[in-house]
Amino acid sequence: MKISPKQYARGLYDSLLGKSDSEVKEVLHTFVSILGRDRVLSREKEITAAFVEIWNSENGEMAASITSAHELAGDSREAVVSYLKNRTGAKSVILTENVDKNLLGGFVLKYESKVLDGSLKTNLADLKASMEK
Repeated sequence: MKISPKQYARGLYDSLLGKSDSEVKEVLHTFVSILGRDRVLSREKEITAAFVEIWNSENGEMAASITSAHELAGDSREAVVSYLKNRTGAKSVILTENVDKNLLGGFVLKYESKVLDGSLKTNLADLKASMEK
């Protein structure tokens, strides 16, 4: 039976619940041994991403990233965090900010499996495409 990265991650999460620091070290050692035995160490990035997703979900946290043409001002950042909390019900939001001068203006917000593209570059491309029809 093939085990998915999400199943490995869930098993690790469940195994870590309520463990002390010394027990966590032992669980992680055993987990890596299992990954080696199952010959899936090369999938560690997928397993880690799935673990982070499970951890965040179970703890009411949400990871998101926003890319904009300029660094966000404090009130803009807070507005994005507030929007995400209201939209998703997350208790806290871990927002990663990126600057991409190629966007010209606007932003691209990624969270969960969603992408909100409010960039000027995309809006101009959409306008151009609609004018060409």
